[in-house]
Amino acid sequence: MGIFYDLTVPEGYVFAMGDNRAESKDCRAFGCVPVSKVESKVAMRFWPFSKWGKVN
Repeated sequence: MGIFYDLTVPEGYVFAMGDNRAESKDCRAFGCVPVSKVESKVAMRFWPFSKWGKVN
């Protein structure tokens, strides 16, 4: 995978990385993902620390 020093994520897109940087096929390989293609459910917030915890 390439190393990114300067990357601008376009509005309406997300940049996601896998948890195994050396082996993951993630946005570094195929580019940013349109928000409209993201299917998920938030269960826990880690950032900002002032709002850390379970999300209802």
